[in-house]
Amino acid sequence: MALICNVVQNVAQTEGPEGHSSNGDWGEVYRRNERFIESGSAYFSQAFAEALGLVSDLELHNRERAQLRLASISALLGHSVEQYSTSLDIDDRSGLAEHHEATLHRLGLDLRGTEQALTDGRHSGYIVADDHLIRRLALLFHEQGYRALMDAYLEKVISIQSLIRPGELTETVSDWQGLTWQLTSAFTDAMMFGQCIAVMNAVAYR
Repeated sequence: MALICNVVQNVAQTEGPEGHSSNGDWGEVYRRNERFIESGSAYFSQAFAEALGLVSDLELHNRERAQLRLASISALLGHSVEQYSTSLDIDDRSGLAEHHEATLHRLGLDLRGTEQALTDGRHSGYIVADDHLIRRLALLFHEQGYRALMDAYLEKVISIQSLIRPGELTETVSDWQGLTWQLTSAFTDAMMFGQCIAVMNAVAYR
């Protein structure tokens, strides 16, 4: 199961597109969609690890390796975006996002329930989220739905990739240091946002 933005498929009593149980139609859609979520999460995590490795490269003054690592980060993020986008395409074609959103609502994730689920996740040490982030996520889900959460997460991933512009880097230490700080900060922000979505899904099915 993906640790970032996972969609848990333990919905044995919900109905599928034609009134069938989720062990039929919806179960298969969940499984197919989850494979792309997992792949997107894996590529994202590998890119994040490379960004942390970039810190090591700069500390050791290995600029050549840092250049290669930047290319690796960009490629990994490209694969991540592709996998997440495919997942969203499945959502659109199958109606899974609406179905999943309705399921979460039935399980108690209204505005207050979402805030409580995220607060419980914070207390358990699953996420590092202040009250403002928790409220923002809960409001986004309440007002615009589950798809809006996933779109916002994907936009964060895409924005990280846009930071990488090798041709604009100079040889100055400050340029490389600044880019590294931007990358690690953006990765941390995106990962925590995605992890909050995962906690919403996981807590709902406890």
